[in-house]
Amino acid sequence: MPAPRPLDEVAARTSFARFRVASIVEGIALLVLVSIMVMRYVVFGGDVAFTTTSDQWTQISKVWSPIHGLIYMVYVVLGFDLWLKMRWGLPRMLLLMFFGVIPVLSFFGERWTHQRVESDLARRPTLQDEARA
Repeated sequence: MPAPRPLDEVAARTSFARFRVASIVEGIALLVLVSIMVMRYVVFGGDVAFTTTSDQWTQISKVWSPIHGLIYMVYVVLGFDLWLKMRWGLPRMLLLMFFGVIPVLSFFGERWTHQRVESDLARRPTLQDEARA
């Protein structure tokens, strides 16, 4: 069996840095979205109560929801980029995508992913190992 192709450590770390920022932004954006939904549907009764406050939260929801969707799509693309650079299996990619779906999970997922990137880069051969030798 041939030896696995070495990873590009610089590209992997750069990709992870982008993913890290996206994880934090996605986590905050998701918390904002959940807060808006709670205010809209729980506190002010959603579309049933025709009050000025309810209408404001409905409008805020209509503006923020697509913004959050765009942020999540960027998060997915950057997670996919990291997955490609690290040459992980399909379950790991699905897990990266899942981290951005549940509020607060992206913060923990970022820490978990950081540990996996560091351990994989220490364990697997990299192009930079060959250059150092």
